[in-house]
Amino acid sequence: MEAAPATAAAPGWRCRPGGRLDMSHGFVRHIRRNQLARDAYDRAVRQARGRARTRLTPGPARPRRPDQQVYRPHRGGDAGSPAEGSGAAPEPARGPRLFCLEYEGDDGRVTAVIVHQGDSAEEVTRRVCAHSPLEPPLRRALCQRVQDELSKRRGTG
Repeated sequence: MEAAPATAAAPGWRCRPGGRLDMSHGFVRHIRRNQLARDAYDRAVRQARGRARTRLTPGPARPRRPDQQVYRPHRGGDAGSPAEGSGAAPEPARGPRLFCLEYEGDDGRVTAVIVHQGDSAEEVTRRVCAHSPLEPPLRRALCQRVQDELSKRRGTG
């Protein structure tokens, strides 16, 4: 007698044998339709954002650290002075390059001379003075400094 109330459903409820839900009311169809509409909306929003990003014109690239100096090496044949490297006759081989001497005059003009293994301090000083005339005391000081640098790099100092 007690088994009858367990199998009997309350009036107005739609139950099937075995405890399954009655899906004939269409509630699941509404949920599925809402999910599809939401997916379509999300896709449209993502595409609109993508189009908006591609329409923006990129600005010029800013340096990451504007106060940081950037090393820019000299080009191979260009020594920085108009007469050097652009002569009609090629210079004789003077050995491997040791360093590039840059001299800035009082007028702010920079004279660059490449110093080779076989160069003498007097020869380098003469080439610098050809582009930027120096007074005799400065010429002697430059010659001494070039001699010190040459002896350091040649391993004799």
